Amino acid sequence: MAQIATTDARNVFTKKVIDVYKERPVVFNFLRSFFPNVESDTKEVSIEVQRGSEFIAVDVERGTEGQRNTFSKSSEKIIVPPYYREYFEATDLDFYDQLFGGAMDSVDDVTFAGWLDRMTEKLVMLRDKIERAYEVQCAQVFEDGIVQLVNGDNIDFKRKALSLVALGAGFRWNEATGVPLDDLETACTFIRTTGKAQGGTYNVIMGAGALSAFLNNVQVKAQADIRRMALVDITSPQKDALGGAFHGQVTAGSYILNIWTYPEYYDTAAASNIPYVADKKVVVIPTTPRFKLGFGAVPMVFRDERRAEFPEFIKQTRAAFVIGNRVDDRGDKHIFDIKSAGIAVPVAVDQIHTTQVLA
Repeated sequence: MAQIATTDARNVFTKKVIDVYKERPVVFNFLRSFFPNVESDTKEVSIEVQRGSEFIAVDVERGTEGQRNTFSKSSEKIIVPPYYREYFEATDLDFYDQLFGGAMDSVDDVTFAGWLDRMTEKLVMLRDKIERAYEVQCAQVFEDGIVQLVNGDNIDFKRKALSLVALGAGFRWNEATGVPLDDLETACTFIRTTGKAQGGTYNVIMGAGALSAFLNNVQVKAQADIRRMALVDITSPQKDALGGAFHGQVTAGSYILNIWTYPEYYDTAAASNIPYVADKKVVVIPTTPRFKLGFGAVPMVFRDERRAEFPEFIKQTRAAFVIGNRVDDRGDKHIFDIKSAGIAVPVAVDQIHTTQVLA
């Protein structure tokens, strides 16, 4: 059985923890699958938006100058993403003194691997907390366009009023006079005409109560032919995302709709088992929307032994997640942490339509 010298253990241990950490799967990420990652070299995230149009060209007489075109200025959104930093103290773990305290000259590789696995599990748990926060951000963008922060100003992406609908009495989906297929057609038409999304297929994400009302609705039972198509026929990356439950396809007017639910929950300090998608709401988006999950750079401590003064310095690091560790001499602690600064950005904000379908 191979042995590792305890004098070398710390450097080997830190490197291996980070290597093994990268191999662990992420938490459920269905909503995030619509927001591909974009990383920035600075702490701000810059997104440039220009509303599209669908004007046609007008024929002109030969020999004339032609039709003059002007373009409106694009709008650059500069956002400082919320900053997440989760840490734990490795010195609180039972094995730490055995590994680094000098009680042993060496440690066998099996025991070392066991300790490595326990440390990695802790880091993955911290990353999962941040991943859930990003999933909540995406859910909030879908619900009303406002990312709600605890230690900062809320970020409002100013969704249009026509994209946020609450059905009144007589139109709700659990009522005999409700018309879900008409409502979904209206949502798709908004996204197609105002959001300039192209293609006739849309994703519909329903809360649990909304799906039940939809399936039991008079109009749906009379008109809808829900196709139980295979998940492999769905456009990536949604078919590879974790957590989304696919229920089949249905047509509404000229549009084809992929019906999803997302039966996943998260906890906060104030409440437990909060659904990512509200029970009474329905979100409609294109199959390939223009959304981004933008990551700003985060500070990380580096050490350059060649520098006589201040060998340790802080550098802004470009990455979605940054793993770090440091020894706190004053507190006698060895701290491992994970940092991230991301924000879910609906670049094409008019490509989202949300309807509350129940009272």
